[in-house]
Amino acid sequence: MTALTHHPRPAPAEHDVRSLGAVVVSAVVLVALLVGAAGVLGSIVDLAGWAMSSS
Repeated sequence: MTALTHHPRPAPAEHDVRSLGAVVVSAVVLVALLVGAAGVLGSIVDLAGWAMSSS
């Protein structure tokens, strides 16, 4: 006769606050990069417009 052993279920994993913080920080960095890229692109367009109008 075999004995059945009862394995307790592991406790459900709690949400890690650090991983949520990492997601928020990465989203902020991504938005900052997009805003910076838009600013640089706007400056290039302004400079090109200035160069074309002065000649």
